[in-house]
Amino acid sequence: MEEAKLPNKVVYGYGVPDLTCNLMMMGAVTYYAYFLTDIIRINAAVVGLILLVARIIDAISVPISGAIIQKTQLKWGQFRSWMLVAPPVTALFFILMFTNFNMNPATQAIFLCVVYTLGHIGFNFAFNGHIALISVIGKTPVDRVTLSGRKAQFQTFSGVAFALLFMPLVGILGGGNEAKGFLYTVALFAILQVFGYWYTFSITKDYESYDPNKKLGAGTGLTAGEMSKQIFGNSQLLIIMLADSFRTTAMFGLIGLLSYYFAYIAGNLSLITVGMFVGTLGTFAGSLIAPAAAKRIGKKQTYILSTTITFIAFVLMRLLGQNYLIFIGLTAMANIGIILSMSLGPAMYMDAAEYGFFKTGKDSTALIMAMFSMPIKIGVALSGAVIGFGLAAIGYDPTVAITPSFVSSMMNVITLIPAACALLSFTLICFYKLDEKTVAEYTKKNTLSRAEVR
Repeated sequence: MEEAKLPNKVVYGYGVPDLTCNLMMMGAVTYYAYFLTDIIRINAAVVGLILLVARIIDAISVPISGAIIQKTQLKWGQFRSWMLVAPPVTALFFILMFTNFNMNPATQAIFLCVVYTLGHIGFNFAFNGHIALISVIGKTPVDRVTLSGRKAQFQTFSGVAFALLFMPLVGILGGGNEAKGFLYTVALFAILQVFGYWYTFSITKDYESYDPNKKLGAGTGLTAGEMSKQIFGNSQLLIIMLADSFRTTAMFGLIGLLSYYFAYIAGNLSLITVGMFVGTLGTFAGSLIAPAAAKRIGKKQTYILSTTITFIAFVLMRLLGQNYLIFIGLTAMANIGIILSMSLGPAMYMDAAEYGFFKTGKDSTALIMAMFSMPIKIGVALSGAVIGFGLAAIGYDPTVAITPSFVSSMMNVITLIPAACALLSFTLICFYKLDEKTVAEYTKKNTLSRAEVR
């Protein structure tokens, strides 16, 4: 029997958390290093250490949260429940990340590391519950690509809103006090992410609710060792994760250094609003192209196209990017490349889940879908270390003299590492072997297998 078409309310509503939570996350990714070095005045090397340690713990929590979701069903469903209970916890600790209490430097560093970690662990549960919900809503590969594309488009809308709103809100809400401006703006966005998750939780109640007969834990036959095998024994999942890890390192490295570029190379931090807005227009264009490209040439070839565009953009950025107008244009080009593969992420991880189920007979969909956020965490962790240690290596401090040597060194940090990451991502995805026909066959056989055990 042909599956009923997903209603538009669900297709569009599924992307709402990406609109709201991305506002909050971009505040942390884009400005947190700047907040620590230039507002709280923490040494750049210490900032690199704070971000590296916190983000490593954050990354470790991803498979743990995925395993918990795999084996747990709360009263509102296996996946939806986490979209209800986790976002308020996330909001609290994200707000605390942007506080500046009167502490000694060591205590302050430990405090910020702890609240960063707890905030992101809370986010992992909400994010992983949301991403795994695609397995319940999207019954076919076509539905999953549609939902993945809509998710990316809402992230793009969020990026546009963030570029236009964040710094103006910092000025308005802070009333001239930059520290308060950052705190109040992030608090506003953190509260919005709660309501975004709750909205999608409410409109998907007909797709997943508490099922006392649903087989979890022992019913899936997944021990801790078998969960590890489902990740490390799934070659296609590992390829995607590694390729995505390098892609996200490039992306977050650029985002995290934008404030430094516009403050010290362009000479005007307020230009970051224009730069981010134009960059998100590139992201929006790429999000519109991605579904059509995947349909026409397949997900793998679209991913290869993505990494090629990204690599070329960063190389050109190094050669020509000291002119801020050219830099802004090339940022948009890089974003087009990055979003092409990012738009396909949930669908490709779902393909890997179908591959794993077909090969092993064990359904680990929630666990594998949780791995979608692992490359994001790795990219954020590595980019944070690159930013902190890279700035320390070139002798950066907030009073640094802007010399040609400093500008050249800063451009190297901003562009060459992301270019190398894009090249590595390109190389890895060439070994990916799940084409559309093969995945369709796996999905059909797995659907029958799932029906037999219910």
